[in-house]
Amino acid sequence: MFKKGDFVNKRYEVVRKTGSGGTSSVYLVADRHIGRSLAMKVMDKRSMGAFRFARSEIEMLRRVRFPLFPQIIDAFCDDHHIYILSEFVKGESLAKLSAGHAMSRHRSLALLARICEALVYLHEMSTPMLYLDLKPENVIISPDGLPHLIDFGIAQLLFTKHIPVGTRGYSPPEQYDPDIMPDVRADIFALGMTYWSMRSGIPPDPDLTKALNDIRHSRSLSSSERAFILKCCDPSRDRRYGTSREVLKKIQHIRSIPDRFKKNIALCAALTGTVLSAAFITKNIVTEIRERTEVTNLLSEATKHMEDGEYTPEGIGLIRACIDSGNLSHECEQEFMFEVARNLMLIRGDYKTAAIYFSKLDEGVYPEAADYLSLCRLESRPDHDGTEAMKTVGRIFADISGRSPSKMKYENMIFIARCFEMYDPDRVTGAKKSLSVLAMEMEELDELSESCEVFSEDEIDAMRDRLKDLMDVGRKRINTRSKMIGENDENEDK
Repeated sequence: MFKKGDFVNKRYEVVRKTGSGGTSSVYLVADRHIGRSLAMKVMDKRSMGAFRFARSEIEMLRRVRFPLFPQIIDAFCDDHHIYILSEFVKGESLAKLSAGHAMSRHRSLALLARICEALVYLHEMSTPMLYLDLKPENVIISPDGLPHLIDFGIAQLLFTKHIPVGTRGYSPPEQYDPDIMPDVRADIFALGMTYWSMRSGIPPDPDLTKALNDIRHSRSLSSSERAFILKCCDPSRDRRYGTSREVLKKIQHIRSIPDRFKKNIALCAALTGTVLSAAFITKNIVTEIRERTEVTNLLSEATKHMEDGEYTPEGIGLIRACIDSGNLSHECEQEFMFEVARNLMLIRGDYKTAAIYFSKLDEGVYPEAADYLSLCRLESRPDHDGTEAMKTVGRIFADISGRSPSKMKYENMIFIARCFEMYDPDRVTGAKKSLSVLAMEMEELDELSESCEVFSEDEIDAMRDRLKDLMDVGRKRINTRSKMIGENDENEDK
């Protein structure tokens, strides 16, 4: 339609075409009057509904005054086209940045929080607005790392006309039902699927059943992330989060957890804050409140028993007392059981007790628990199946290696390295696999050393020293076993 160097309205010089859709094309233009770059959307006046679409988008952009949405600068038409000029957001689309590889948990949550802030703004305007087409392609990440939402005017207009809008995979079922009026929970669904795309590196399956199954069995998500996405994207909108502000609080809560237990401590503390009418206070209720208060005190006391970010045996004992009290919510109890089991397995080496806790977990929420349970049982069986053990270790490695740096991940990787060496039928091959896992963790520590909020410099140095010692021992084992194999081969030849 336009080529580089063309002038529009004697003011806007076309630099290049940046995109196109079914009803419009977008160009980067230079405003020669004020010397700035702008985005110019061009719509064919002959297209059905062009004026309605243009008015809708202009009205939306005019009403929205939020930093993460581009501001409208100018709008006009000529004999053939309608033009809308708005701020040009420099950067790459979220789709391009996350295509083919998973973004880190830390960065994904940071971006998601800002995107959710934009939704809160739209949903809480005096006349609430819905975005209705949230997806990575419509999010531009500027050089300063901020997400900017683009292109939502047409979706708004079609929505008001009861015409289905959105993108398969990212939009909820009700958005395609002309008899149902979408509400803020449609944007919440899309937000959850957008986060899944960021963390997995792939778009959600258009088949919702398959998409949810992928999320439930993802090895790249933590249990809290998995539960969050599944609630955002529940097929029934009545079971999703009710408001975007509620979602934002949940995101902020997940981001603020320096260790995995603080969320549950907060949940248990909330239980003790139950407000009861004096007229209905009975002896049983008073007893229950007292018991729950004691649970909260136990949890607070447990945090005093930590070394290097992990609970000591005394701390684990206090956490287990909370579980045994029967006064925790099901979600809270399940997460405590999962973390206690992993601590017992990875830090304490108490595989028998860890297996008991792993066996009580809901595999729909903690699918990795089955693999950990298998390894715990293998530890007590000298006649284990090496091939099956290696498959289990491989699945756990795929899960752990993609996670964000943490003390637990560090311990997991060392545990996995030991398992490779122990269970591989070929002892030399197993030792080499073990060494590779340790080397991978060493590389991650080297990358963290320059700027890390997870560990202090002393902690990184201590972990490096431990890995170095383990790798030195591993290399000696490989040399020793290789020599033994060579000597045996020579004896057989003789």
